[in-house]
Amino acid sequence: MSDTALHLADRRFASASCQRNLRARIGWICYALRMAAILWIIWLLGFVVYYWSDKAQILKNYGLVFSVDLGDVSAARYAAAFVSVMVSLVVGATVVVCIWRLTSTYLAGRVFTIDAALWLRRTGFAGISAIIVSMLMRVVVASILVGQFVPISPRGYYYRLPQDLLHMIFALFLFSLAHIFKAAAEMAEDQAQIV
Repeated sequence: MSDTALHLADRRFASASCQRNLRARIGWICYALRMAAILWIIWLLGFVVYYWSDKAQILKNYGLVFSVDLGDVSAARYAAAFVSVMVSLVVGATVVVCIWRLTSTYLAGRVFTIDAALWLRRTGFAGISAIIVSMLMRVVVASILVGQFVPISPRGYYYRLPQDLLHMIFALFLFSLAHIFKAAAEMAEDQAQIV
């Protein structure tokens, strides 16, 4: 065997060894993130279906929040409100897909790469989108149930919740971190081409 072939075999073995070592160090985190994301979306779906299955309680709660009698809400309006909530849930599910794809790049050994940075950016963007859609769907649902456009909640707390800001901060952090990682990965690629 030539020296070049031996050198290539050594590099492949070192690369495979590094990947196994990396997987051993971060694999549990990636799998835990995946399971947490799946648990979150299943829990949210179960909560929404359970909560919205009690039409009388939903209408009572919304009636209290908006100081109106919602006893005459038709089945069609109620179904439209439920569909709006499900739209918000579907947008939230994109976060789970992005987390799955991001952890797949990590598990494949591509941690500080452009594709990993792009999946991190997509995860942040999906989070930002899910928060915005969730807030907009609150207005849509309330407007459907009340029967007219309700841009502001009379009690002030329904549309904007403190956790919305916290979730937005985390999503923006991921989006920003992705930009930093992408710039670093591009610089590393440029350095590798020069050497």
